[in-house]
Amino acid sequence: MKNLLENFSQAMLSEAPMENYIEDGNVTLYHYAPSRLNAETLTIDPKYFADRATRNSYTRNEYAISTVPRTFFYVDPRQRERHVAQGSSLYRSSIPSSRLYNLRDDPARYIEKVRHPVYGLRKGVEWNQLLEAIREDYDGIFYGGRFDVVSLFIPHEVDRLDADTRAQLEQ
Repeated sequence: MKNLLENFSQAMLSEAPMENYIEDGNVTLYHYAPSRLNAETLTIDPKYFADRATRNSYTRNEYAISTVPRTFFYVDPRQRERHVAQGSSLYRSSIPSSRLYNLRDDPARYIEKVRHPVYGLRKGVEWNQLLEAIREDYDGIFYGGRFDVVSLFIPHEVDRLDADTRAQLEQ
């Protein structure tokens, strides 16, 4: 029971409103990419999400939910998944918060508009409809579960961080 309460408390602490990540009208994004790429700047492109040969293993679950091409960014490197960060370089960028839809709060009620009356949001059906509808108006979405994340529907350029900066951000 103690572990259950600790895990629940940890989960609640990790979820924050999108507003907590907005500074000067922008949201800072963090992306882990394989260190072997050894590039100062990368363009993170959703087209690779749609290609089975280039899709990472940890995006397979996301692909099962919706096939809408998108990329994934952390908004807090302390919430990183260890298996994603291991052997990777950390990259950073920002995007205007006005270009991100807050799916957690869903102010425009996109979910309500596409939700099936009996089955809710089915993988590959309503989830696709939901993301396609949002993609028409926004470059990405803010959401979360165990951690807060942004998914972008557009290619996005990021810059590699040095080891010291990464260490400070991940503490």
